[in-house]
Amino acid sequence: METVVIISQILLYLSLSILVGSFILLLVPNKYRPEIRVAKKYLLISAITVPVFSFVPVLDIILYIAPRLGGIESFKLVLTTYTVGNAWKFTLVGSVVLILFIYMIWPPHKKLYSCLGLILTFGLILSLAWSSHSGTIDPIIGIISDFTHLAAVSIWVGIVLVMGWGARNYKNWVEFLNWFSIVAFSCLVMTAISGLLMMDLIVDHYVESWMVSYGQGILFKHLSLLPLVFYALINGLLMKFLISKNYNFNPIPWIRLEGLILLGVFAITAFYSIQPPPHGNYLSNEAVSPLFRLFHDAPIEAGTTIGFAGGPNTIYFLFLSFLFIGLMILSFFKKAPIIVSLLFSSLFVLCIYFTLMISVVVS
Repeated sequence: METVVIISQILLYLSLSILVGSFILLLVPNKYRPEIRVAKKYLLISAITVPVFSFVPVLDIILYIAPRLGGIESFKLVLTTYTVGNAWKFTLVGSVVLILFIYMIWPPHKKLYSCLGLILTFGLILSLAWSSHSGTIDPIIGIISDFTHLAAVSIWVGIVLVMGWGARNYKNWVEFLNWFSIVAFSCLVMTAISGLLMMDLIVDHYVESWMVSYGQGILFKHLSLLPLVFYALINGLLMKFLISKNYNFNPIPWIRLEGLILLGVFAITAFYSIQPPPHGNYLSNEAVSPLFRLFHDAPIEAGTTIGFAGGPNTIYFLFLSFLFIGLMILSFFKKAPIIVSLLFSSLFVLCIYFTLMISVVVS
């Protein structure tokens, strides 16, 4: 069931991003973006799947307690007394309103309609933030930070995905980059600040949390942001120069690559969001992540701390990480296929990860 929950959360984030990105791009005047195609059926599918995918974690809890209370009683209990159940009811109502809205007014002939659709989608994101780990720990700071985090990422991912796979041409691409670069940077800053606030609530000690699965997920997410920022800079700065020199230069594959990396970040987020957060007295030998065990098999108990010490292997993997950065740059200038650049990016993240894990000293 854990795998099903992870997949459902990835698809949930994807659906929300498509909705947010579509509504925002339709608010932008045509002269500031390429022509895009946003099919009604895709928005309807996205809106319909939001309550379906968001129900999977609720179902997971119901199935967990059903052997003791029975299916019907468990269903009633979760939907009436659990925060995740109450939040899902709001998600369901909001999704129904959004589905009817899209069905009746699409395509929107007025900017107001796109604005209303965006507000409804942010309402769904708010209901998800209500049921999050941080929202449960602190109903004010937790919900606000989780909402800001998911909203900022949805804006960034949504615009990238809709533009990458919905653009009919790359006319006005420089005009698009002029405002999107600011939006993407703002989303990155908002994501970082809200992420730090959530970590302060959920994670007692960041480095020590690497010993459990939740901390491993956060670490992978943070490392995945490095190639993401790299390609965001390429799309935001270098792309303008290349298009000015060669009007026929096609930037779409590179924004698609940025979108694929963002989807990878979604996948990592979905994985660790279902893990027990490292908060309170969480550390025990049984709770240690299998990934962390690959590098350190010493007994772990409450009070165990992590330090760092370099060595030949640390230098070796650090050297490889710089090598893959160079290959990422080279793949761009050589116009290599997206899959090649994605491979170099993944290997870069793995090398940085190995560098950190090998240098860890458990005490």
